[in-house]
Amino acid sequence: MELPDVDDKKAGNLYSKTDLLKAASEFFNDALPRMGFQEDHFWTNIRIILCMICCSFGCYAQFVLKFPKDRIYIGVCVAGYFLFSGLVAFIDMFVIKTSVICIKVSGQTVFVDVTMLPFSQDMEIGLRNRIGPKRKAEVSYKTSVGHYFDSDGYLGQEEILAEFMKLVKKFEKEHSKEA
Repeated sequence: MELPDVDDKKAGNLYSKTDLLKAASEFFNDALPRMGFQEDHFWTNIRIILCMICCSFGCYAQFVLKFPKDRIYIGVCVAGYFLFSGLVAFIDMFVIKTSVICIKVSGQTVFVDVTMLPFSQDMEIGLRNRIGPKRKAEVSYKTSVGHYFDSDGYLGQEEILAEFMKLVKKFEKEHSKEA
C-alpha cells in the first residue's frame, strides 16, 4: 500500500519512551484510516460508557445528596464509582492493553500495539486478536527505535509502514490457516 499524506511525526526527546511511543501512535492513528483500514470503536465506546457511569455516580453524590441525611446513598454512590472504575481498569489491563488503534483486518478486530520495555531501545509493533475465549492470534516485530527515527527525532514513516504491512500479511496468512 502507498503511504498516505500525513504530517511528519517528531519525538521531542529521543531518550523519552513516552515521546517515541506517542509519535508512533499518532502516525498509526492518522495513517491507517486514510489507508482504508476500518476502525473498530467497540471497546473504546464501552470504556467511555463506563466512565460516564462513574462520573454520574460522582456528580449525583456531590450535587444531589446531602451528607448527614443521605449517608447510605452516598456510600452506594462511592461503591458504584469504584466498581465501574474497576471495570474500566479491567478493560484497560486485559483487553486494550497497549493498543494505539483497533482496526479490522480480514473481517477480524485487531489491536495494533506499540510497546517499549523500560530502559530498552527496542520498539515492538504487534497485531493481536482474541479468537474465542482462550485462543489468541498475535504477530509482532521488534527492532531498535533507531530503525524508525532519525537523529532529529522524525519518524521514518515509510519504514514503520513497511513493517506494519508485513505484520498484516503475516496475520492474514496465519488467520487463513486457522479458518
